[in-house]
Amino acid sequence: MKRIFSGLIIILMFDNCSNAPRIEHLDDWMGNYQYEEEPVKANAGYSMVMKWQLAIKKDNDTYTGLLEINGQQTLIKWDVDIKGDSTEIAIILKDLIEGFDEGMKEGDTLFVLTKQEKDIKTIWKSIPPELSDNSAECECFFKE
Repeated sequence: MKRIFSGLIIILMFDNCSNAPRIEHLDDWMGNYQYEEEPVKANAGYSMVMKWQLAIKKDNDTYTGLLEINGQQTLIKWDVDIKGDSTEIAIILKDLIEGFDEGMKEGDTLFVLTKQEKDIKTIWKSIPPELSDNSAECECFFKE
């Protein structure tokens, strides 16, 4: 009886390991992404532009990134954490590096990226696009 119980525990341990989320599923997300908002005409006659850049990398057993939002009078740089799986990741604010915090705090989900075949859909959460109509989602980021 003791042997059966011990064997059952070992089987359950291995089974539990195989169902655990695997961190390497995020490896496909590593790289550089960008999004350029449609230019908007300013009152002074020039076109305002806004460029978003996201660099995702692996640090030991975690995935992190650098999010930069750059425009005429805007420069924001955030350290971000990346959480998710092979089809969806959340971009989570970790720390402000430069610029204004836009009212965000550590742990806020800024936006979510989802993969659908070759398309990447953005679902805006705490921070929307700066110049556009602030729609809830778009296919705007692309991998460089």
